[in-house]
Amino acid sequence: MLPIAVCLLSTSLLSADDVKSIPADEVTKWGARFAKLADKIENPQIKIVADAGNANGVHVPDKFGIMIVPQQELKESEELAARFKSDSGAALAYLFAYHMVPVVDGQQIEADRLRSISFADEQGTERSVYTFLLTVRQLPEGDYRLYVYGKDEKPIVDARFSEGAGPGPEPVAVEIKDSDKQTREGKVVVTVFGKYEASFRARYKED
Repeated sequence: MLPIAVCLLSTSLLSADDVKSIPADEVTKWGARFAKLADKIENPQIKIVADAGNANGVHVPDKFGIMIVPQQELKESEELAARFKSDSGAALAYLFAYHMVPVVDGQQIEADRLRSISFADEQGTERSVYTFLLTVRQLPEGDYRLYVYGKDEKPIVDARFSEGAGPGPEPVAVEIKDSDKQTREGKVVVTVFGKYEASFRARYKED
């Protein structure tokens, strides 16, 4: 799972061969736990009602990981299409990141702009994960955007959706691609309904 143990990382941190799917029982258990803690966030830009049964994620065990917990009853509909056009977009998911932070224009997002939740792992050690609210917005010109919210009123990431096949889990899936050992960065790819994807860069960040 994401945070069972922590070890020091070398520059070989982000190796595509090392990134594995989080086992289904673990991602469901921790997704439910993290979502319950995230529900206590004050003044969220949008309300997420999480469906831990459809949570999924990837990690390098004991090093870093990223998990997505979709909005409940997320399915293509006229009602959802209408919500896409709201200013903040339609609720998509919680995104939880352990030792990973977004990178925008080559710069790592500052920690004071990020939300996090704290918890005790199975050994009783206090841990934390960065917590993001994800929405989808349709712009007036028709483009669909992935908004990633931290503490700021506006999204810290604004990424364009395009057609693309995801790794399988629906309604929303997350994976890491194009990892770079030198920069210790990878591309976080979010796929919706198995056919629309948006991405952003993320970098390893030690506690």
